[in-house]
Amino acid sequence: MRHKHNPNIAPRILAQAAEWFALFGSGEARQDDTAKWQAWLDAHPDHRAAWARVEFYTDKFRALPPKAAYAALDAPDLYRRRAIKNLVLLGVVGLGSWQVSRSRFWHEYTADYQTAAGESQTLALPDGSTAILDSGSALNLAFSADWRRLQLLSGEIYIETAPDKSGRQRPFVVDNEDGRVRALGTRFSVSQGQGGSRVAVFADAVEIQPAHGSVPKQVLRAGQQTGFSANHIETIQSNPLDRPAWTQGVIIADDMPLGEFLLQLSRYRRGYITCSPEIAGLRIVGSFPLQDTDHILTSLEATLPVKLSHPLPYWVKVLPR
Repeated sequence: MRHKHNPNIAPRILAQAAEWFALFGSGEARQDDTAKWQAWLDAHPDHRAAWARVEFYTDKFRALPPKAAYAALDAPDLYRRRAIKNLVLLGVVGLGSWQVSRSRFWHEYTADYQTAAGESQTLALPDGSTAILDSGSALNLAFSADWRRLQLLSGEIYIETAPDKSGRQRPFVVDNEDGRVRALGTRFSVSQGQGGSRVAVFADAVEIQPAHGSVPKQVLRAGQQTGFSANHIETIQSNPLDRPAWTQGVIIADDMPLGEFLLQLSRYRRGYITCSPEIAGLRIVGSFPLQDTDHILTSLEATLPVKLSHPLPYWVKVLPR
């Protein structure tokens, strides 16, 4: 859904929300802290708005440079709370000369459309096309007299294009930081991640143009998928699906490493999933309904040599059994 944000939340209240988050993430929370946190939330609407903003930015921890994120989450107990709070404040307020208004976080935060963890949204576009926004995604709509343009900031989008209602035959494109995908009358998906982008085509074709102009364009046809970055297009692979699995409410693993599977699963639930390196290479096969991610995790515990630990609410550790 499209979220409207209160830009005038006092920094003092944002700092309180960051402090609560850091407390729960530090391992120092006492038994009565949850009740105190709930009372703080209920005390004023701005408290809930501040907490929602903190939750949004902490969903984006994995978009930070890995060393920064790991330093906060893996710091010794004595420093972890302060590190987490500082990292959250860096996102929601901005520190020193770091310009939040120009950051990736800020652009996602102010996007035309956003979906939270576990949420998707179907958009009826002005030209008659349909777009479905996956969990944890952010999108801007930029239709003009000359272009039908979507700007994907994060996450994944599935699109079913339609003939242009305006009669002007405007090109339909999806832009992101890695380049441009141009629809050639088609059904397709585009995802934007830290390691690059992926495109899958389910009908007709698309044209991929990496952001670096020296890389030649490449046409991708129905039944094909590939990844690309600003200066490279990967080898084309087959795509056996009729549409993305997530649009049908499932996540499909075909001999997928456990670490990668958990990374994908984490996009569909609030909080954090961490995986011990010793078991990250275990292989997963199956189709898993996304409406109950807790059940998916317990099924892994039942079928693999792993166990689940819950150090804090919304934090699941997957460990060797």
